[in-house]
Amino acid sequence: MKILCLYNNDCALPLFEKLKEMGHETVLCSERLSVPEVRAGNYDLAVSYTYRYILTGELLEALHGNAVNLHNSYLPFNRGADPNLWSIKEGTPRGVTLHYMDESLDKGYIIAQRLVTEGDGETLKSSYDNLDRNAQELFFEAFCFYEHWPEMKKKPLGKGTYHSVKDGAQMKEKIPSYDMKITDFRTL
Repeated sequence: MKILCLYNNDCALPLFEKLKEMGHETVLCSERLSVPEVRAGNYDLAVSYTYRYILTGELLEALHGNAVNLHNSYLPFNRGADPNLWSIKEGTPRGVTLHYMDESLDKGYIIAQRLVTEGDGETLKSSYDNLDRNAQELFFEAFCFYEHWPEMKKKPLGKGTYHSVKDGAQMKEKIPSYDMKITDFRTL
């Protein structure tokens, strides 16, 4: 299978490397995509993990609607930016979700998701790493059933929450270090 791998954070690279080791052709991309480029690529699947750009309807159509996003939140909670920080700050369900991409941000059909509990003494960094590990595990557990993804998909239930990059900017200014304990972060 030829897989377009969309990312902006190196934490996504092990996911894509494992797909390559499984025998898939992987094409890594961290830049903004163009429709002609996607059409020329003739991809079987696009996997987005930490990718910062929103895929337009035209891009999704060029990918034949077979584009998925791995998001470090328990959708529909914490759609958008900084889902780990917001789940901690607002006490919303914390987890990871694999979902089809559509023109709405983090609102596509869910393929699989997992709640992730907070560890004792966890820091902001270890919390993010925990979500990252769980997201990649979830992806490969679901990938075993790839041919059944269309049958597995379900609409997210409830309204959930959304936060933009701008929303998180003020909160991030108050973080002295990502080694900060989660319990201390909650009091900011």
